[in-house]
Amino acid sequence: MKKISIVLLSTFGFYLSNAQETKQIIPCATYEAMEMAFQQDPEAKARYNVAQKELEEAYKNYEESLKLHQGKTAAFQYTIPVVFHVLHTNGPENISDAVLINALAQVNSDYARMGSDTGTIYSAFKSLYINSDIVFMLAHKDPSGNCTSGIVHYYNTNTNWVQLNFPYPYTWNPTKYLNIYIVKEICQSAPNCSTSGGIVVGYTYKPGTWSTGSSRDAIVYNYQFLTGTQARSLSHEIGHWLNLSHTFGNTNNPGVSCGDDGIADTPPTKGFFSTCPSSATGSGCASPENVENIMDYSSCPKMFTVGQTNAMRSALASSVSGRNNLSTSANLIATGVNDTSTCKPIAYGYPATFTTCTGSSLTVTDRSFNGPVASRTWAATGGATIANPSASVTTIVFSNAGVQTVSLTTCNFAGCTTYTFNVNVVNGTPNITASYLESFEGSTSLPANWSVINGSGGTTYQVYTGGGATGSNAMFIDGSLEPPGAEETLETPSYDFQNNSGAIFTFKYAYARKTSSHNDKLIVQASADCGGTWTNVYQPSASTMASGSGGTTSTPFYPTPSQFKTYTLTSNPAFTSFKTKPNVKIRFVFQEDATNGFGNNFFLDDINFSTTVGVNELTQSIGLSVSPNPTNSNFTIKFTLSDPAELNYQVTDILGKTILKSNKQTYQVGEHDIDVNISALPAGIYFLQLELNGQKIARKIIKE
Repeated sequence: MKKISIVLLSTFGFYLSNAQETKQIIPCATYEAMEMAFQQDPEAKARYNVAQKELEEAYKNYEESLKLHQGKTAAFQYTIPVVFHVLHTNGPENISDAVLINALAQVNSDYARMGSDTGTIYSAFKSLYINSDIVFMLAHKDPSGNCTSGIVHYYNTNTNWVQLNFPYPYTWNPTKYLNIYIVKEICQSAPNCSTSGGIVVGYTYKPGTWSTGSSRDAIVYNYQFLTGTQARSLSHEIGHWLNLSHTFGNTNNPGVSCGDDGIADTPPTKGFFSTCPSSATGSGCASPENVENIMDYSSCPKMFTVGQTNAMRSALASSVSGRNNLSTSANLIATGVNDTSTCKPIAYGYPATFTTCTGSSLTVTDRSFNGPVASRTWAATGGATIANPSASVTTIVFSNAGVQTVSLTTCNFAGCTTYTFNVNVVNGTPNITASYLESFEGSTSLPANWSVINGSGGTTYQVYTGGGATGSNAMFIDGSLEPPGAEETLETPSYDFQNNSGAIFTFKYAYARKTSSHNDKLIVQASADCGGTWTNVYQPSASTMASGSGGTTSTPFYPTPSQFKTYTLTSNPAFTSFKTKPNVKIRFVFQEDATNGFGNNFFLDDINFSTTVGVNELTQSIGLSVSPNPTNSNFTIKFTLSDPAELNYQVTDILGKTILKSNKQTYQVGEHDIDVNISALPAGIYFLQLELNGQKIARKIIKE
């Protein structure tokens, strides 16, 4: 499969969102997909070859019959019922019905020779572009005879489409409908399409690839290529579905060698990608060449030829893959292409996130489809307050934590439907409300309110007891056990930045690269909605992480305190919006090199939330200590004042509930001991929050 780096394509491409990135694009992966099918099914290639001989003979007979009728094309119009299956995860790939309707209009324009650019077609080929009398219409009845708009939206993670998985979960009988899957990305086999290195526009299978009625007899298409004349890429894929080859032959690689598509009036060509040379110049395979053909990869597709039209019409008249059933009168009635009935809406409403905090505003949006919405009603559990229960976009505030249910009911005169979904509502009380340092001391267990997500199935973050930036412990990932592309996540408690203006968040890390080609990544993310959505706020490269720390070494890396580097996250501009939020969670995502894997070690220590500048200096100046810690009964707060000060303290559990609380009182100059009795409390982890003249200090207390 040819992958070509581009910045802009007028039809088979798009503008890059980041000019510093180089995107790769694959305009069509049909032949690659077919080869994969042949490898999966040993009988497929033989079946396909038999079908192609039948279609070739049908095409020749069709052209001969036209010659007998002085070249006049048959008056019969082939009408193809179409259904779009939109797969999405509530992202931009859940495109509007209007975009798809306009894209299908572009396809019909291409097949009817109605484009505004037909006058600019190269003179030698202009007369070869004719109205194909092939029309594509949205189905208005589903396979069960129910009213449909012909556009169905599904929440399905297969929107990151992997060809080798062969999912095709929603295909309607392909002898009755042209099924078009609209997805976010298409890749060959990678579990994460973003690692596959290219953007596939679309692909399908030529007739005969699969047994008649197979769910795989469909088109898969990238949602990014549906607007304006970019929808001609869809016309291109439909051409394959109707048995056309690329003008440069049965390959995905243009510009390699002179190829022939088996159509008499499309001259041999090497084909073109993202260029539009003169047809007279061409690629040197013929003179002239049909550069502007929709089945090429050029940047100026405008037309089909008479021969291609005849080939497509003969495919529609053939029983191969059941194409001849599509335009029968009985099928057009069964699929309701001419039905003008209004369908009841299919309710679908989703929030910006499926996790939110108590007390926070969650935005929900009505994305119902299938029919116009005359009225709607939002409802929710969990002591919810809905700003406007009848609005298409509204907000919900939940009072109670837990899994809550949201429902949307939409109606018109044809009927009503209801959609429900669950929202994970998390206690919005922040875990950390004063200065807090976590250095992972005192235990090999994960600290309270911290969590680890093991994304590789192998090793993950664990407490290392051989020495940290300070003390004896740190968090650690054994990179030698991490396979390529493994991802490990360490998530912090939530911090109250809103009520701690000027708070500073720092952390220390140490790392070594195994080799100079190991490109491991650290991605620091922040969430202001209790983990519902995450934003990348810091992403150093492997070389940045290793510089001034462990460097590059094949020897397992175990750092000294001086090899830990300190980073101030609150100084990063990407973190600015989080500095005023009441509940901010932070997580450290370590990604092992996607190619090599099994690298070296990564360490994380001293995650520090300082609510006031100089709080560490304050701790030192008053000689603050809390001991014994751990304790099974009492602990003592010791400090020395050089000036009188007001002080109070409270003890909270890991959920932020206040267990003990003192009154504010004035302490005079000198040494002070405050005994705190927690003998009645169950074993666990608690937090001491000390406030001295308005400055807050927090310490973790372990009750044995």
